[in-house]
Amino acid sequence: MLINQGDVPSLTAKFRWGHAAISHVLSKFGNEPEVCPQFPCFFGRRAVKRGNLRFLLIPYDLERLGYELDLLVCGLRAYIEDIDIDALDIKRHRPLLVLFEPIDTLTTAGQFKQVFIEAMQLLIEEDRHPWPTHVPKDPAHPKWTMCFHGCELFVNVSHPSHALRRSRNMGAGLAFVVNPRKIFDIAAPADRRGRAVTAKIRQNIDAYDHVAHSPLLGSYLLGEAQWPQYMIPDNNEDAPLECPLHFK
Repeated sequence: MLINQGDVPSLTAKFRWGHAAISHVLSKFGNEPEVCPQFPCFFGRRAVKRGNLRFLLIPYDLERLGYELDLLVCGLRAYIEDIDIDALDIKRHRPLLVLFEPIDTLTTAGQFKQVFIEAMQLLIEEDRHPWPTHVPKDPAHPKWTMCFHGCELFVNVSHPSHALRRSRNMGAGLAFVVNPRKIFDIAAPADRRGRAVTAKIRQNIDAYDHVAHSPLLGSYLLGEAQWPQYMIPDNNEDAPLECPLHFK
């Protein structure tokens, strides 16, 4: 079920945790001038101010001891069908925040890594569209990016065990911030203006987080790998996450 910002419906018991999760996310992206430092991505703050966020809630099945990832498959497919990939507009763009139900026994970066990998693998296996021919299937290739339902994606993984990287912590549960990858080409193109935008956001990260921005952050247009940017370590010393995904 996709939820529009500002239009949170009455949720059943299975999804009721979503009210607190959504409220916390919105508080992170607050636009009050007296809140300093503000969340580093000003595109995210503007999206919240315009009421453009969309949410997808993923509950935890206590009997199966796992997240209901079929809801991620269906919800992401519906989200992509709702946006016009060929006419993306940064002012009207609607980022998707996939929020996972907080569970007391899931608290470590390793546990969140396993959920992330399982989720990405399921998307690959359940995709009804062929993998785009212009995108390599090798995540180490500079032109690789995650794809689903014919859409190139960027997946920003946030989780509560990030103590230093506040910008990668969206609350008590795991969260994916999902955008069409091409929106970043529009927001920060490979030119002087785009480099200035990127530099400003990274300066904001340095002010907001308790650690300098990750050296893994890069630009697709400049041939810098996407996979290591999805789930970055909480510090700048640990090695990036290796990709275990299997492609058809």
